[in-house]
Amino acid sequence: MLLTLDVLLEAANAVNDEIVTHINCLQQHELTPEDRTHIQQNLAFGVALGLQVIGMHQLHLSFKLDELAVEMADA
Repeated sequence: MLLTLDVLLEAANAVNDEIVTHINCLQQHELTPEDRTHIQQNLAFGVALGLQVIGMHQLHLSFKLDELAVEMADA
């Protein structure tokens, strides 16, 4: 899989949807403590995935800047 902006945006949207779902679930008052703990763990995992997507986006931007520098040097 190539590290493209479209792939990164798709991943970010998927992670965002997951985080929003978990936050909405945590707002339910009838949750047992075990359910709440499970949802919080899944939310933490979603946040970690989000941070990984941010890291990949930074890498993508770095590659694009490198390409631009090479193009400018060749011009």
